[in-house]
Amino acid sequence: MPWARSFWAFSPFLNHLRNLSQKYITMTIKDEKTYNEIEERMEALLAKGTQLGGMDFLSEVEKEELKVLSEAAYDWECEVDPHPWRVKPSLIAAIKVAFRQKGYKQKEAAKAIGVSTTALSDILHGRRAINFDVARNIYHNLGVPANVVLG
Repeated sequence: MPWARSFWAFSPFLNHLRNLSQKYITMTIKDEKTYNEIEERMEALLAKGTQLGGMDFLSEVEKEELKVLSEAAYDWECEVDPHPWRVKPSLIAAIKVAFRQKGYKQKEAAKAIGVSTTALSDILHGRRAINFDVARNIYHNLGVPANVVLG
């Protein structure tokens, strides 16, 4: 599409975002050197945001870059040093899909699996492990397959 090429050419912000997506979004960290470079860049962005008075003062491109870099770093950390207390992303996605299919809001889903809304939020963000009772309730009340829950 000829108009698409000209659109990117006349929009420096979108062009920069496209370059970022090509450089970072499709990138997976393969070695510790790349991980360290990404960590340094994240620290620089965080320092700049702090100096400006908050992350809201970073440009949209910098915010997106920080988000993408932190996701890549998180994935690398999970691969290299998996923490047993972290809930697997596939279970988190399955829980979200299940309570949307049932038409539950987060509060209703929390009640269905027998936890507080805060605890469910922690589970969905990978900050809290699930115990046997919660796993059983996820299976019985939300209908998430056992192989995903136990996975």
